[in-house]
Amino acid sequence: MVLGGMGASVALPWLESSQLLGVDSQAQAPQRFGFMFWGDGIHPPEWWTRGNGADLELGPVFKSLEPIKDKVNFIHGLQHPGNVVGGHAKGAAGILTGVSPQGGRDIKGATSLDQILAQKWSNETVLPSLVLACERPVSGFHESGFSMMYASHVSWSSPVSPVPSELYPALAFDSLFESKGSRIHLSVLDYVREQLGDVSRKVSFSDKAKIDEYTASVREVEKRLAKMQNRNVEESSDKNSSSNYDRPKDGIPNQLDEHSQLMCDIIALAFQTDRTRVSTLVMTNNLSGQVYPFLGLNVDHHNYSHSCNNPEFAKISKFWVEQYAYLVKKLDSMQEGEGTVLDNCCLMAANEQWTFHSAPQVPLLIAGSLRGQIQTGRTLDYETADDRKMSSLYLTLLQRMGVSVSEFGNSRQALSGI
Repeated sequence: MVLGGMGASVALPWLESSQLLGVDSQAQAPQRFGFMFWGDGIHPPEWWTRGNGADLELGPVFKSLEPIKDKVNFIHGLQHPGNVVGGHAKGAAGILTGVSPQGGRDIKGATSLDQILAQKWSNETVLPSLVLACERPVSGFHESGFSMMYASHVSWSSPVSPVPSELYPALAFDSLFESKGSRIHLSVLDYVREQLGDVSRKVSFSDKAKIDEYTASVREVEKRLAKMQNRNVEESSDKNSSSNYDRPKDGIPNQLDEHSQLMCDIIALAFQTDRTRVSTLVMTNNLSGQVYPFLGLNVDHHNYSHSCNNPEFAKISKFWVEQYAYLVKKLDSMQEGEGTVLDNCCLMAANEQWTFHSAPQVPLLIAGSLRGQIQTGRTLDYETADDRKMSSLYLTLLQRMGVSVSEFGNSRQALSGI
């Protein structure tokens, strides 16, 4: 159900009282697909899990997932062909397509998994997909002869068309609620206050609690956006600032951890209200220049990746898993029917490489049971399996989300054990 007025619209989460409001209730909650990406490999010594269920043990990098490990699958050993993700310049473009991008000046790859799903559900949601990023796209060409466009985009609507990513949390927020302007001076909820009150009086007690929880979440994101924008204005006008780098434009958080969590909050709101069922978030590009002063680190991401076994890169790997855990927990806190929004999702996190310049396997996490179609709380190790194709997993997921497809990437068979 969507409430609207004065240039803003607000979609309510799934409610059990839909029929009382004159809205056709769905027999089942919608499926969703989310993908979170960071580049340049992980810290291998701490990237391990053992066992399943109550016996599932997690390596140190996964500490943040311990409270919710029963809803996560830790998948080891799947791989893309070396020409798809090997090296720095093309891995992001190949991670969701399973196809090697073309070198030279002509841009050509393949349509990505998320955009196939976006096309399937395009008539059912306001936004076909939500494509976000925490790092600016890179331009130019890499010394290997590949466009750096491949290093900055995981989402491709066609073989020649990367989907533009949104860097600004405020603009991403506006796209959900159709509110105008880059600054939130008045809450979008204020525009529909009367309608919200009317709905709350008609629904069940449990649905009223859902609406209250949802509106509190929207308010919290708005407050954080306003606080961030005010701080950026104050800091940019401070002539005595000791910063040794150019301050980002107003509207982009100065702190990476704040930026990533705001983006996760927006994805959660988008899924909860069914504004879209598909999202991608590029947290770092390949050859990433992200910096982590809040982790006590003073060198950029890519440079640390060349010492991937060192404690500095362990901190970085752990940080990005924590961002994934943040969204997993948030989605699992949102009630939907007899379960949670997470229960109706497939939320993936992956890196295109294992260590710098090397991709013997894809570091991969999947949370959510996709409406009961995926058993969770497991370690799945494919390193010695006959079929260890990442594209076989994608083929399986597409089929379980209702896409009639017989092949994807280099695979023509579903992956066993999922």
